[in-house]
Amino acid sequence: MCEKQYDVIGIANPILDLILEMDQLPSTNTNGKMSNFCYQGGGNVTTALVACSVLGMRTAILGVTGDDIMGKAIRHDFEYNAVDTSRLIEDPGKRSHFCICITEHAISSKKFISKPGSCRQIEQEDVQEDFIRSARMLHIGGFSPAIIRACNILHSTGGKVSIDAAYFRPDIYENLRYLDIFIGSETYFNTLCAETGCERNCECVMREIQRQGPEIVLFTFGDQGCQGLYGDKYFELPAFSVPVVDTTGAGDVFHGAFDYAYLQGWDVETCARFASGEAAIKCTRLGGRAGIANLSTLTKFLEEGAIDSADLDKRVARYHQGFF
Repeated sequence: MCEKQYDVIGIANPILDLILEMDQLPSTNTNGKMSNFCYQGGGNVTTALVACSVLGMRTAILGVTGDDIMGKAIRHDFEYNAVDTSRLIEDPGKRSHFCICITEHAISSKKFISKPGSCRQIEQEDVQEDFIRSARMLHIGGFSPAIIRACNILHSTGGKVSIDAAYFRPDIYENLRYLDIFIGSETYFNTLCAETGCERNCECVMREIQRQGPEIVLFTFGDQGCQGLYGDKYFELPAFSVPVVDTTGAGDVFHGAFDYAYLQGWDVETCARFASGEAAIKCTRLGGRAGIANLSTLTKFLEEGAIDSADLDKRVARYHQGFF
């Protein structure tokens, strides 16, 4: 088999996040003080891609931003994290996606206020066959004709497709046959059960999803850990206990670390534990990307339970300084 240029290609339009850390949101007509803030690149698929890259994989993004200052910041953040941006398209005269992420410590809450950009979506002509064939894996967050085309191209080479099923949507539920790895959120699980009348039995729900296509099915439940299914084997893993600062992006980072581990050829439970450790470390820092640990930091945490802060502190300092 010829050497692939990329380990993982992510297909999604990225977001710029403004992350605010507060003790408590202010009441009407009062001035609330924030304890911290920073800008970071965001988005489910794209943050997973950054996690893959920080862990040492060769990655590339296929997506669209506006040609505004937010789009420039998004590109700069990818480049800082060694994600190939040669297929990141700038839509002239359009605005990029933007989200304000608020961590409110008084009630252990996070809130998102988002503004979709005016930039276009990925179209079928953007999906170049040679580019897709150059990857071992695609990571996606939903389906469109362009993404289905990419899945078919990659599967023809023997590659794998993973999805971040953050929210229950018909386009995901109706296209499970295109997936090899399905990782869903607690939100997806709860909505799926309500929409379909499924009993709230995670193993049964996962077996139904598996029946429709994916060989590996997992659900993440925050501090309650994760549950998984591969072949006939069902397992549960507890979450790691760490001092939590912000859970924004934890699920995205879990996906990226799982994809990394899977491409090493590790068994699924080992992959899930590896991903859980990376998601836990991320939660010790503000935002979705500053707390992404490199391989040596994560390995030490998994082996010894200690977080070496040296590299993480460098990342935090960089994000606090800004993009330019």
